[in-house]
Order: sequence, then structure tokens, then C-alpha cells
Amino acid sequence: MTEQLVRMFSPLHRRASAGFVVVLVLLAALTDLSPVEAATNLRVNSDGDCLRLRASAGVTAPLLGCIPDGSSVSDAGQAANADGLAWTLVRWGDLVGWSASMYLVPNAAPAVAAPPAAVAMPSPAPAPAQTVTATRASAALPLRQPPTGGLTVGLVTGVSPRTVVAAQPFEVASLSVYDATLQRFQAFVPGSPVNAIGDELLPANTPVFIRRRGDLPSVLPEPVPTTATAGTPSTLPTPAPGASVTGLAGTGDIAALVAAQPFAVESISTWDAASQRWLSYLVGAPDFANSLTGLLASDSVVFVKRTAAVAGPRVTPTAATPSPIPAVAVTPKTISYGVAQITFYYCSAGARSGSVGDGGGFCGFMANGQRVHAGAASCAAAYMGQRFLIAGDPLARVYTCEDTGGAVTRGHRDIWFGDADEGGEWWRLVGQTAEIFVLVD
Repeated sequence: MTEQLVRMFSPLHRRASAGFVVVLVLLAALTDLSPVEAATNLRVNSDGDCLRLRASAGVTAPLLGCIPDGSSVSDAGQAANADGLAWTLVRWGDLVGWSASMYLVPNAAPAVAAPPAAVAMPSPAPAPAQTVTATRASAALPLRQPPTGGLTVGLVTGVSPRTVVAAQPFEVASLSVYDATLQRFQAFVPGSPVNAIGDELLPANTPVFIRRRGDLPSVLPEPVPTTATAGTPSTLPTPAPGASVTGLAGTGDIAALVAAQPFAVESISTWDAASQRWLSYLVGAPDFANSLTGLLASDSVVFVKRTAAVAGPRVTPTAATPSPIPAVAVTPKTISYGVAQITFYYCSAGARSGSVGDGGGFCGFMANGQRVHAGAASCAAAYMGQRFLIAGDPLARVYTCEDTGGAVTRGHRDIWFGDADEGGEWWRLVGQTAEIFVLVD
């Protein structure tokens, strides 16, 4: 019955979240499984590896999580055979799924197992006592309240993801932390035993994105213009060329914020919680490409990207040496191609089955003969070689159409990522559609 339910939803299966798959499994349990008077305690014995928990019996079934070796689980009273293996339906914390029976042994004693969340999360290192004042030094808890189903962003210091979640006046579906070193997002789902980050204290000025549970309204307000531009612009740490740094704006004056940085700024982006959209400013771009103009607030959390090329010292000609000034590189202009469908594809699968994208295994060479890499995109064949920006892209990357695909037609852009988790977090923030700006010389 479990497998039949999963097959019934197979057209949606590749886009299903882990929670959706769990609902299917629980529904099957309620409709087809016989009651169990007393659950049998089992222990994972997987020789140091974690034991995969799947949505149905079989090695190709969606992955719900990976149970650490030595963890205790409960037998849900059902067994199956698939792919030459015996499978047992088990309960691990709030998750119910199928695991290979050969790695499950009876517990020697009926000890009460610790919840999976406690097993998965390492103990935090000793740290100075937390205070509300210290936390509010970078950004206030709670964060700005988004609409139901929406995102909000803030900076936190010296608190754990669990503390941040508990401080919000609304039900939190997920929390994502932006790791400036890795230049990627990592997720923390309240109550989930499988998280990309643990519950240790977060470093100073850590950007966090929080998703409010519920359905996003069909109509959202426009961003509110900023009337006060006063304030002292923040001087942020210098990132590596082409990388981003995050902090509070400190001012509503974009030009002053750009001038205050000790590095060449390529772009500034911020998330507007009310309108649920990214607002971006590209240095040197025409006004129509800059959605942040007139909307920056002094307490906005900004993502400031440094230009990839580091300019050398300017040579000023003198009367004694009338050498010509070296030619300055022409700054590309942008042309809006309108709103396009956005998807992602990837090389390797991640730990969360919800980040399925357009499929994995794309680790080799693209249509142009080059190996896949960050910034590569699959586009319609007519756009091969085209470079473009995506409005609201938190990575502020320039993408190049270097690959093609049978399902990629018209303005559709399919962005490559190394793994499904990274692509899934990015896609969740950018959205299924976004405005495309093509770079022209």
C-alpha cells in the first residue's frame, strides 16, 4: 500500500518535500497496516555508518534521513522485501520510514532512547553567557514578521538556531543560515533529526533566513519607499574577490554605503519581508535594473558582493612621461528579458529529499564541451553563450548559457549546482520565476 500511494503521486514525486513523503507513509500506515500492541525496540548496527531511512522499501526510494549508528528506533510492525533485501518499517523520532532489516538488531535492554534530534546535534562548545542585549547588538530577536508562508532575514549573534526559532511570534517551518565562508545556505528544520547544521551557538553577525509556516498570500504589498537616508554607513569586512559579505546597511543612502566599503563593490542585495522579493543594486547599471533604489533602510540586512577582478593601481601620465592611460574595461550593460522560469540541476544528491531539482548525475561535460561548474546554465539552444543575471539572486552571480536540455525551451533557465541541497536552498529563495537581465557589451 505504501508503494502504491507513492506511485499515485509520482508526477509530483520529484518536487515533493520530505514532509510530504512522510505524510504519504503515515497515510499508508493508517489505511493498510495492522495495529501493533507494543512496539519492539531496535538498535541500528551499521558498522559506524548511518542507516538510511527511506519513504518506501527499496534502495531507490526517496531518502528521508540517515540514522546514526547505535541509535534506537521502534519497529512499526511491518516488513517487506525489495531489491534483494528485507526491509522493516521503523519509527525514528517524528519520522516513519523503511530501513534494511540486516542493520537492525534488538536492543539488549528496554532503555528509553534519546530523541533523534539530541543524537544528531553536537553539544555546543563553552561560550560566554548569552544576553538579549548582546543578541540585539547586530539585529533584534524576533526578526521582522513575514506574511504566512513567507521568508524573513536578520543577523544574529551568539545564539543557537533553536533559540532563534523559539523567539519568533509565529510558527517556523525552517531556518537557513548563510555561511559566508562556503558561500552557500545551510538549513535547520525544527524537530527534524536530519539538519545541515547543528544547534551550536552561531558566530557573530550570522545571516539567518526564516520561513513562516503556512501558505503565501496571492497578493503582496509593494516595497515601502525609504524617506530617511540619514545614518552612518557600515564598513564591512573585505571578502575575497567575487565573494559576498553581509551586515547591516547603517544608512538608507546606497551611494554612501558603496563608498564606505574598502573594496570595489559589484552589487548590493537585500530581502524585503513584506513584498517577499529580493531588491538589488548593480553598481554602474541603468536605473531600470536597480530595484533597490530608494528602498534601502538603515536596518536592512545587505549582501554586498565584491567585484571579481581586482583593479591595479591607476597610472597618471605626467609631462615627463606622456604614456597613454591604459584603456578602462567597458562595463557590460544589461537588458531585461522579462520573467523566466527558473529551475536547477545538479551533480550529486544531498541529504534532504525535498531538494530534488531537475535531476542529478550531471557531473561531466556540457553541450559546449566544458565540464560543469558554478555559474553554468542550461538554456534553449538559441541562447548558447549568453551571459545573464537573475533578479534577487542572493549569490549575485553572472550565469552563462553553456548547456542545453530537451525540457529547457524558450526563456527557461536551468542553473547547475554541485549538490541538490545547495541548489534547493538557492531555488527556494530565488523562486520558480524571476526576471532575467542579459549582459551585452
